[in-house]
Amino acid sequence: LIEEHRMIMNEESGRPSRLKQLVPTVGTFHTPLPLRQAFELYNEKHHLTKRKHIQISFNELRHILNLAQVLAMRKVEVEIPDRVQQNWLHGSSVRMPSAVTSDNSTANLTNSDDSDTHSNHDQEHDHSDHPYLTSGGEFNGPKMITFDGDQTLYTDGANFDSNPRLASYLCQMLKHGVIIAVVTAAGYEYNVDKYEFRLSGLLNYFKAKKLTAEECERFLLFGGECNYLLHLGSDFHLHPVKEYGAGGWLTATKFLRDSPANWTDEDINDLLDVAEAAVNESVEDLQLRGRVIRKKRAIGLIPQANQVLTREALDDTVLRCQSQLQTMNHGTGPNVPFCAFNGGRDVWVDVGNKRVGVEVLGSYLGVDASEVLHIGDQFLNTGNDYAARDVCPCIWITSPEETTYILKTILRFAGANYLIDEHEKEEAKKILAGKIKTSSSNVDFGEVERRAQAVQEMDVFTGELLVRNNSLMKS
Repeated sequence: LIEEHRMIMNEESGRPSRLKQLVPTVGTFHTPLPLRQAFELYNEKHHLTKRKHIQISFNELRHILNLAQVLAMRKVEVEIPDRVQQNWLHGSSVRMPSAVTSDNSTANLTNSDDSDTHSNHDQEHDHSDHPYLTSGGEFNGPKMITFDGDQTLYTDGANFDSNPRLASYLCQMLKHGVIIAVVTAAGYEYNVDKYEFRLSGLLNYFKAKKLTAEECERFLLFGGECNYLLHLGSDFHLHPVKEYGAGGWLTATKFLRDSPANWTDEDINDLLDVAEAAVNESVEDLQLRGRVIRKKRAIGLIPQANQVLTREALDDTVLRCQSQLQTMNHGTGPNVPFCAFNGGRDVWVDVGNKRVGVEVLGSYLGVDASEVLHIGDQFLNTGNDYAARDVCPCIWITSPEETTYILKTILRFAGANYLIDEHEKEEAKKILAGKIKTSSSNVDFGEVERRAQAVQEMDVFTGELLVRNNSLMKS
């Protein structure tokens, strides 16, 4: 059904596929999706079909679909010997020879063990023939991976100051030629200090691992969904990417219909005015203990100090905004793309969305949609990862821990070495927490205690840095 649907969509004949008739809201499949293979592998590990009373759950379906998408991203399939397959099916933590590790990750896609460490003896199995590369010299997996920030790379509202395995996997991806891009709703314009504040531990980890200038250039960040593009320089600091002129990202993507290069200030302000009025109306009608803030390209509803906005109130505000924005221009909607979403603790209406962000990145960097993988946690219709489905394959996770296992699985399917020993893991923890100084920072974190308190000392909603007496310090 999926293959028939993809074929009919490519024909652009207008006739519905059988899958479209069964599921009218079905979207685009950017790659083949080996669901049967994914189910059989997942079932062999978790024995779903042996259960007598409990049917398959939504989360299990999500895991199987995620696994199928990871399988589909490989450019070359490597057959696994039965001996190796039995090892990973029964949860063995013994490292397989790298020439045959391409498929040994399936069983651990959702496994929460810590079997990614190894001894010096395990390292003797390393090969120098780079089995993770195709015959053409490319990584045997996605060419670019884009990530949501909050609740995908780090806990909602927190900073990237823990999770050494995730840091290690991201570093390995960069070394293997994969482009890594954080596409986040956090919009601090081009105030790079504020983005670095959220990613400080990860950037310090990259420096400790001595990434080359070329590897650093593969790490990008898109702030405000698709409004502010930055890249990592060889000094391990973020720098704005040139917008206009030769090589400018706005100039290079102006041909895209929804590119930010084609937006006018009038259209942006019209959208923000309607969104702000809708949010204010929601605050008044629902008597919400929140405050409304307006940024250059976003409207936010955030909780007042020591207050919590309920999920129902947040969802209602989102749907109210979406409804009122769609009535603009006699029912055709605003002239620029937008995203109204529930951020878990807050509501934001952004000018632009992740569909635009991922599409612009792919076009600017010359990466085809079938080679891009977006990983995020907000795929409900009130979430901001939802729009990315239109332009690339997606992985739906629910926590940074699941992101970690997805990357581990991608590396294992590719046959790449993903293992770190206990010494490396402990060292990584210290680097991420700021206990090992690797570089100076544009943000003065001060002593280790302040790094540990970082999330309390920056208003992640506005980007304002907080000093100890709770007053605001302009950055």
